[in-house]
Amino acid sequence: MFFIDASTVETITADFRSIAVAKGIGDLENDALDGLSKQRKEWLLLFNNADNTMLNLRDYFPRCSHGNILITSRNHDIHHHATGQRSHYKVSGMSESDARRLLLHIAGLGGEEHADETETARLASAIIKV
Repeated sequence: MFFIDASTVETITADFRSIAVAKGIGDLENDALDGLSKQRKEWLLLFNNADNTMLNLRDYFPRCSHGNILITSRNHDIHHHATGQRSHYKVSGMSESDARRLLLHIAGLGGEEHADETETARLASAIIKV
């Protein structure tokens, strides 16, 4: 799981550079994007505070068919980055149990018995606090 402050281009770039350095794959934002694209394990990229509709977040999506991207925003108009009719949800005021069910549904896990309880609870808590 990687958190990106999506407030500005500068914060996005700095966070991707930090990911690249932490993973030992370089020191540029493209190094982090390439690293995520080549990684075979699943990952979650969380763009937080993506309120500026003028930023094209798709420029910062890894070019691959695996991995997961979650965007949080107070601006409903940011949903244009979502693909599909049920790809955006309002989570303000959501309980942890509702966030957990949504996370499992989106991840395609359906039944709660398939997920690591501790990790799912931690991620759900992070979603509603973001």
